[in-house]
Amino acid sequence: MDYSLITKSKCTDEEDPTTRKPEYDRLSQLKSFDETRAGVKGLVDSGIKHVPRMFHHQFENNSVSCGIQVSIPIIDLEKVKQNRTTREEIVGKVRNASKTWGFFQVLNHGIPMNVMEEMKDGARRFFEQDVKSKSRFFSRDYTKRVVYNSNFDLYSAPAAKWRDTVVCSMAPDPPKPEELPAVFRDIMLEYSKQVMNLGYLLFELLSEALGLNPDYLKDIDCAKGLVMLSHYYPICPQPELTLGSSKHADNGFLTILLQDNVGGLQLNFHQSLNALFFDFFNLLIIALRKSVLMAKPKPEYDRISELKAFDETKAGVKGLVDSGIKHVPRMFHYRPDKLDKNSSVSNGIHVSIPVIDLEGVKEDPGTLQNIVDKVRNASKSWGFFQVVNHGIPLSVLQDMKDGVVQFFEQDLEVKKKFFTRDYSTKKVVYNSNFDLYSSPAANWRDTLFCLMASNPPMPHELPEVSRDIMMEYSKQVMQLGCLLFELLSEGLGLQPDHLKDMGCTQGLGMLSHYYPACPQPELTLGTTKHSDNDFLTVLLQDHIGGLQVLHQNQWVDVPPTPGALVVNIGDLLQAKLLSFKNNCMNQLG
Repeated sequence: MDYSLITKSKCTDEEDPTTRKPEYDRLSQLKSFDETRAGVKGLVDSGIKHVPRMFHHQFENNSVSCGIQVSIPIIDLEKVKQNRTTREEIVGKVRNASKTWGFFQVLNHGIPMNVMEEMKDGARRFFEQDVKSKSRFFSRDYTKRVVYNSNFDLYSAPAAKWRDTVVCSMAPDPPKPEELPAVFRDIMLEYSKQVMNLGYLLFELLSEALGLNPDYLKDIDCAKGLVMLSHYYPICPQPELTLGSSKHADNGFLTILLQDNVGGLQLNFHQSLNALFFDFFNLLIIALRKSVLMAKPKPEYDRISELKAFDETKAGVKGLVDSGIKHVPRMFHYRPDKLDKNSSVSNGIHVSIPVIDLEGVKEDPGTLQNIVDKVRNASKSWGFFQVVNHGIPLSVLQDMKDGVVQFFEQDLEVKKKFFTRDYSTKKVVYNSNFDLYSSPAANWRDTLFCLMASNPPMPHELPEVSRDIMMEYSKQVMQLGCLLFELLSEGLGLQPDHLKDMGCTQGLGMLSHYYPACPQPELTLGTTKHSDNDFLTVLLQDHIGGLQVLHQNQWVDVPPTPGALVVNIGDLLQAKLLSFKNNCMNQLG
């Protein structure tokens, strides 16, 4: 199987076609480009304005003939393994699509949406890292299992394609994990496993469509290999001159292609030429047919430029709202499937996260044990719970919320003093979206981050408008955190100080989010689906709400409760507990 991934970003170059020299030394230009090891992305980063001549293509007319709009078949694989009648229907659709088109799309194929998104994000991270990191994989020796370059046929093709590529041979003899690029190693391994499983299913369906046993194509090793091609197509300054992928036929048994949201893929539909003759002697026509792909870059939305222009204002989302915008900029737009309304009602039953009253937790052993049991059950079943009577005065909670609003609503010039994207050396960081340049879409929010423990900033380093309440609230939350870790320790049957002794209470990072009113809330999100990579999160909501948590594959609303704080068991604590459990098992063993 071949696997292709299409990811697109931005692009440009240096040669003005109106000023070409009479003698064009193509080979020298190719060598000069290749020796940079920076690829097309390097041309973009250099700020070029014209596409170099080595990329210029001659074009054919690729419009739909006779005014007829056509689209390739879409096949839903749901219940393909559960229902025989459904499977026969799907086999018939695969047969017809393969015979008529040689292409089809599949839905409900078993690969989770988050795996596909992470794969696209991982490929993008690889190409957008620094050249030195990528250069370690640069080669034109395809006997290597991991190869990064631009254009495998750079020196033989009539014109170069406007793309960079990383090729990984993932089966049957995969590279060792440490041989894969660290920036997307884990998702490459996971996605390859998922695609192999899908490939097995597709070869079964194709075998049945040929009237053969389901395992026939697998038994003749059609499903044995997997090559992963991850392409990166920067946005082009002169798309009328070049192509991202030229006309070609795939020389594998089967190609599974994951596109990003930009598009650009085309295929040349010749019904009389692409027909598959379904008998044994013509079986290998599956590998030999001449179906045609074309991916042509178009004048694309320049997302990077929009991100940079937004970031350079240092005014954040609030600055957009203050400017009087009526439409949400495209950089904030989410795919419709990411914006599905999540109901907290399942089968007519309303569910809500547990609320635990901490009153009397330090006075009465019976009350303490009851609370420990509730914390244990809530942590095990939900990973979330709310606490009331937690010891932090209502006045402190309200002052903290007011202080956050005061920070974000003060004069921009004052806020700018704290603007940075340096989280490694700065203890106080103000910006909008920590992952602005890497996420598929920006969140509709601004954020102030302060590292309040174990090495807190000096008081004068904190924003003056909220300095006093930040220090008081941090002190109160640290005390509550110590209590919660005691309860969690006892819930695990350990000594109260066990988790504290492991260092779980040493740090405190304060994140203050500000969500301005949005003119088109149906297009964006304030916070996307995520897990917290800490030990414990103590969340103070304002009166507006909007928080949801995932429980048993169901999104549950967490409406604001006056005086309550939301507690979330973080990824690091779960990892610590898993490590502790494994150590105990090893000792018992």
